[in-house]
Amino acid sequence: MSRSRSATIRGTNDDDERSQRSSSPTTSHRSSSTAGFVVGADCVKVIAVVRPLIAREIEANASEALTSSDDSVLTKSGRQFTYDGVVTGSEDELRETYDANVRDIVEGTLRGLNGSVMAYGQTGSGKTHTMGMGGDNPGMARRVFETLFEAVATARVRDTEVKVVSSFIEIYKDNIRDLLVDAGDELTPPVTIRENATEGGVYLNGARMIEVNNVGACVSVLNEGILRRATAESTMNVRSSRSHAILTLNVKCKVGDAKATFAKLHLVDLAGSERVTLNENRGQRFQEGVQINMGLLALSNCISALTDVNRREWGHVPYRDSKLTRLMQDSLGGNSRTVMFACVSPADINADETLNTLKYASRARNIRNRVVMNFEKSTAMELKLKRQLDEANERIAQLECLVNVLHEENLALKSRTPERVEPEVAEFSRLSVSIEDTGTPRTPMHTPSLDGPNSTPLSELLMSCKRARQRAEILLSAKSPLKSPQSMPRGSVDFIESVN
Repeated sequence: MSRSRSATIRGTNDDDERSQRSSSPTTSHRSSSTAGFVVGADCVKVIAVVRPLIAREIEANASEALTSSDDSVLTKSGRQFTYDGVVTGSEDELRETYDANVRDIVEGTLRGLNGSVMAYGQTGSGKTHTMGMGGDNPGMARRVFETLFEAVATARVRDTEVKVVSSFIEIYKDNIRDLLVDAGDELTPPVTIRENATEGGVYLNGARMIEVNNVGACVSVLNEGILRRATAESTMNVRSSRSHAILTLNVKCKVGDAKATFAKLHLVDLAGSERVTLNENRGQRFQEGVQINMGLLALSNCISALTDVNRREWGHVPYRDSKLTRLMQDSLGGNSRTVMFACVSPADINADETLNTLKYASRARNIRNRVVMNFEKSTAMELKLKRQLDEANERIAQLECLVNVLHEENLALKSRTPERVEPEVAEFSRLSVSIEDTGTPRTPMHTPSLDGPNSTPLSELLMSCKRARQRAEILLSAKSPLKSPQSMPRGSVDFIESVN
């Protein structure tokens, strides 16, 4: 590979890509309903990894067909592509790239921000080496583990509760397989993809989840999964990955009574993207290649939909066309900060596959994700507020019931017209005057005998009359203005004064 550190070569392709990237509106085809504060739009970052020629290519007398600078790749045919960075895949350059593009994504998981780091390219282009998901090279994976638990240690010093849980699966022939469970374990339930807003969108149902508390525990999970991953020898690579591998770290943080945040960090090593005939595979290898390409084709269709203005307006992205795209829908066009490593060979014998990868990655670079902070629903503070809300609603219901009762009573009072109430008031006034003047009523009253066993004392009878008259005057006042004492009969005035 010819690598130039001079200024980036300009070309028509480069200008078009820059224009599309700058003018591409924010897209949000999925957003977690558990999301909180919107952080903003975040473009998918793409880093091209152009490795040196390897022994097999040198033996085939291959020559370099790519020229690169710090942020662009120029093919021998004159096609130019611009990315967020271009590296050779050496450890020093990968470390610098990690610090510049990946470290902040890892640290962001403790703030409730999802992240994804993936590698795409043909078999033998350096994907697994870049991701560190095979062999002894650290790659991205081990650096992610180190950064994550450095941040966890700092957070715990500040009295933050942090829990990290990992899962590791592969998608082989469009079937999901748990890499942390033996394949022959019949008691293990199948892993399925589910979608639940309260669980943070798409999640794996049935996958084994292992809590990890340090870098060593993460490395153990990684190595355990690598041993179970489906690999086979092909003409392109002695140990070719025949599946898409996805290691996920679920991070939950909580400070006191505040809402807990949670985030997912995906590390994705995609299977080789080359044409089936290129590997000269037969039988099972041929079927594997077909299934791999179907998954990658579905991924390519999603990327095209996300970057095509006309299709984006309709809002449909075919995530459900494969299990790979369903799991990746947050990473591409959803709620995640994403970095893609586009791994290519500089050899002219791989020119077609390299061009396909470069075009694929260039389209992915135009995707904008809508990044939000994810908050857990059930917290002590939320439960407390819910209790207060329930109590307030109960009090409101009680008051509404009381209002209804008072309304009914008011209607009943209004039905007592003055024509019906005034005779009653006059009768009580006459009766009270008669009792006060003579001690006995002026007209016969049907009352029990005063001398009998059930006799009613005269004082009680008088008080009953007074109370009845009071009630009658109250009823009368509901329909007509209260009369002044001067306009009332003498007995009525005396009656009121005696009650007072």
